[in-house]
Amino acid sequence: MLLFIRNANIHTMDDHRPLASAALVEDGRFIFVGSERGAQVELARRGPADETVDMEGRLVLPGFNDSHMHFIHFAKSLRSVSLTGVCSIQEIQQRMAQAVAARDPQDPTWLEGEGWNQDYFTEGEKRFPTRADLDAVSPDVPMMIMRACFHIGVLNSAALRAIGLNRETAPQYGDLVGVDANGEPDGIIKESFLDDTKAVISSLTLDSMKQIIVAAQQKALAQGITSLQSDDVGYTPKADYHLLFQAFGELEREGKLHIRVAEQCLLQKTHLIQQFFADGYDDQWGTAFFRPSCIKLLSDGSLGARTAAMRQPYADGDTQGLTMFTQPELNELVLTAHRHNMPVAIHAIGDKAIEMSLDAIENAQLQCPANSPRHGIVHCQITDPALLERFRKLDVLAFVQPIFIDYDMHICEDRIGPALTSTSYAWRTLYESGVHTSFGTDCPVETFDTMPNLYTAVTRQNVTGQGKQRFLPGQAMTMEQALKCYTIEGAYASGEEGQKGTITPGKLADFIVLDRDLFQIDPEEILQTKVLQTWVQGQLCYTVAP
Repeated sequence: MLLFIRNANIHTMDDHRPLASAALVEDGRFIFVGSERGAQVELARRGPADETVDMEGRLVLPGFNDSHMHFIHFAKSLRSVSLTGVCSIQEIQQRMAQAVAARDPQDPTWLEGEGWNQDYFTEGEKRFPTRADLDAVSPDVPMMIMRACFHIGVLNSAALRAIGLNRETAPQYGDLVGVDANGEPDGIIKESFLDDTKAVISSLTLDSMKQIIVAAQQKALAQGITSLQSDDVGYTPKADYHLLFQAFGELEREGKLHIRVAEQCLLQKTHLIQQFFADGYDDQWGTAFFRPSCIKLLSDGSLGARTAAMRQPYADGDTQGLTMFTQPELNELVLTAHRHNMPVAIHAIGDKAIEMSLDAIENAQLQCPANSPRHGIVHCQITDPALLERFRKLDVLAFVQPIFIDYDMHICEDRIGPALTSTSYAWRTLYESGVHTSFGTDCPVETFDTMPNLYTAVTRQNVTGQGKQRFLPGQAMTMEQALKCYTIEGAYASGEEGQKGTITPGKLADFIVLDRDLFQIDPEEILQTKVLQTWVQGQLCYTVAP
């Protein structure tokens, strides 16, 4: 089938031909990009188009390549209790109680809620909920509620019993489990222990996983996301990546998978990474719609929960956060992947975690110089000039989420002080120094929406809250830079820049049509901009209802 796209305002994100007004698509790929006159000449040679689409002068861009999210978690969360926007622990209790009342009494699964943030509590103390708070709702229905960052969870007594967490077993988990003055678990669990718990309690089956993927992909397409890189292994039962891969594979064969997924495989132990490779998986395995792209590692927590690992104590708390590995352990994990020429993407928010991650990557490069996988760091928030320079020197990718400043701008100086804040969230510095910098939503930590990410990247202003504030305005990016981070740089981050990310002859015809021109509007209009159409491989997969 030959598709003729005409009367378009195409920003290709390709420096060799940045603008065009027409394109031809055949067999799912662009075969011509240029002027309408040039397209007509090509059509005269090839024969008439099977379909002509008049874009009416609309802005056409490559589909967004979201470089980091948790797609299965997002899909699964559509069935969880939403705790987003709660203003108190009492409101958490009310929402969970409503869910208990509506629940089948014979349902054996855990009741899960997510999205609360104690910093937004306006009633009572700004503290984490505890086991006692949830027991007041129900001590018998096992339940877990997760903070918006998904680095902190809270269990009730039934849940604690179900996983065998008690006064005798809690000490073996150290700082990952909270205890009261008597040594009894207070219900608060953190980081890797929370991740392990999520995998243990997952009730997803092959069929239910396929169902939620199909439902969630429509929300991605509505946001102009045609490709995404996702950390999903930990959300499957017992972290079964075989089941995860089977679900995506079956959907593709059934013709139901319309987004491209590159899996960031969370494997936190050396023997698990070795088994993954022994099972035959690497970054060459898979198809154009589903493939593993890297090994994901979690090296610290979040700034909001004060679990991001810092080199100095927090300015507003007697802690330096949490490190998930010693330096030798992290070195071994990265080197194991590196020896298989497989990239790692390391979650690192605090400056200590970023430094440890860079050290581990540099060690792998020195130990095995014959291989050159594209290692990266996810989030890259708290930095100083020396750390930023090491990104460039080591050619480390930066997977960033501009929307994070919407919340962090209000807490950052309190957490880490003004001096370190001034050199953090420095994504323009990274990009302009030549570091491959890609954008993602980190959904469902943040919403699936793409426009708030672009807005915060180019304005450095908050989206929510009372009144507009600017945060480190010197790091504001141009719209061209921001869109490249969301398109071609996202494709580069998954090793697929030769296949997608720009509107270029030979590349996959994944593109979107917007209702207004992002290059011409007032920045405040970015937040109102809508995706009108999303095309994947030359097929219209989403359109706004008339």
